[in-house]
Formats: sequence, C-alpha cells, structure tokens
Amino acid sequence: MPVGKYVPATPDFPNDRKETAMNAKLTRAHPRVVTTVAAAVLSTVIAIGLLTAVTGLFQRDGAPFEQVVIAEHACANHAFIFKREACVRLYLAASRVQNVASR
Repeated sequence: MPVGKYVPATPDFPNDRKETAMNAKLTRAHPRVVTTVAAAVLSTVIAIGLLTAVTGLFQRDGAPFEQVVIAEHACANHAFIFKREACVRLYLAASRVQNVASR
C-alpha cells in the first residue's frame, strides 16, 4: 500500500544515441599572447614590490636585535617589568645617540 508518489530511480531519457553521444574532438582554449605577457609583467611587478618592501623593513633605522639583547642583560637587575622596560628604552636611546654622534 503506497503512501506517497512513486518516483523512478532514473528520469525518462530518450534512447536516441545522437543526443547522448559525446564529442570526441578535443578543443583547448588558446590564451592570447597579450594576456600571458600582461600576467607575467604584473606578477614581476608584484614580486619586485614585495622584495623591495621586505628589504626596506630589514634596512630601516631600528634597534638591531643585538643591542636589544645587550640592553636587556644590562637592565636585568630591575624587579618590576615597567622599570626594566624603561631602563631598556633609556639604554637603547643612549646607544642610538652614541651611534649618531660617531657618524
């Protein structure tokens, strides 16, 4: 005794082979040369920009890590963190003044 409507497992398709036959000829999309050259130029510009930005970040005028480590070791005797950080900032400022004066 069916409760719902009967739905066949496969829809009714006509058995005409002309409709279901696949195209055996391979076709590839040929990209235009202008598009390929434009993509190559754009990727080159982006790569050069990123490398320039990273190089600039490494070369900008900041405290080298070696000086930060020396300052932290020199200020290790301070018990409170805020006093230790203030000591490190003063130490780095003093070393920066010495570097500028020696130039």
